[in-house]
Amino acid sequence: MSATQELVADKTSVRHLEETALSRIRLSVVVTVFSETFSLRETIDILLGGDRGYIHEIILLTSPRASQETFAICRECEKRDPRIRTVIQINNPGIGWAYREGMQAATGNYVALMAGDLETEPAAIDRMVDKILATGCDGVIANRWLPGGGFTNYAPLKLVLNWIFQKIFSVLFWTKLGDLTFGFKILSRRVVEQVQWESTLHETCIETTVKPLKMGFYIEQVPSVWVGRREGVSVNGFFRNFRYVRLALKVLFQGA
Repeated sequence: MSATQELVADKTSVRHLEETALSRIRLSVVVTVFSETFSLRETIDILLGGDRGYIHEIILLTSPRASQETFAICRECEKRDPRIRTVIQINNPGIGWAYREGMQAATGNYVALMAGDLETEPAAIDRMVDKILATGCDGVIANRWLPGGGFTNYAPLKLVLNWIFQKIFSVLFWTKLGDLTFGFKILSRRVVEQVQWESTLHETCIETTVKPLKMGFYIEQVPSVWVGRREGVSVNGFFRNFRYVRLALKVLFQGA
């Protein structure tokens, strides 16, 4: 066999191994939807464009208060790919309820939790999948503080408070994870089913990280960039951040 033939054979073997590894992941992507239009379209474009065969389904967990235009885009997405389906949120309002209903509706062996407003970086899903393949972890969080991550259009005071919170609670939970409050992540089916979820609002973003940690699950992280939404208005007011603190302390001292 010539050197060229050996190189081709090696590349073919590596590609086969990658495809075999990827085939073990059936990812349900839960996308929370409220008033998004072009952001939702772009989110779906990026998810489908980066898929290497691991996306099992995309669930558009949609608020019943969404606009008619948003519902029309959801229907448009469903027609585009049979793996996309719309689920109307039953308990409303609250992203915590949306995450819980999305996890319950998911049928894959891994569940990604993200938003349809592009504040969560859709391209990071592929990096999370690679981290699972490389480490065999039970879940992966997106970390805006890692090299390669970052914040765009984030309020300066909120950024400082976020940094202080991450440093304090990373020590309290004795973890290398540096972005405990970001709700963008992938969790294994085992985590989804074994944790008792309780959040109804934005405190779900920290609950879905610290409860698995407290229970001893192996959670990894990848860098990701947070970008301020280009449409719609955030309903996560400043004083709701205290719900993060209360939830984290409850898990820390009472267990998951």
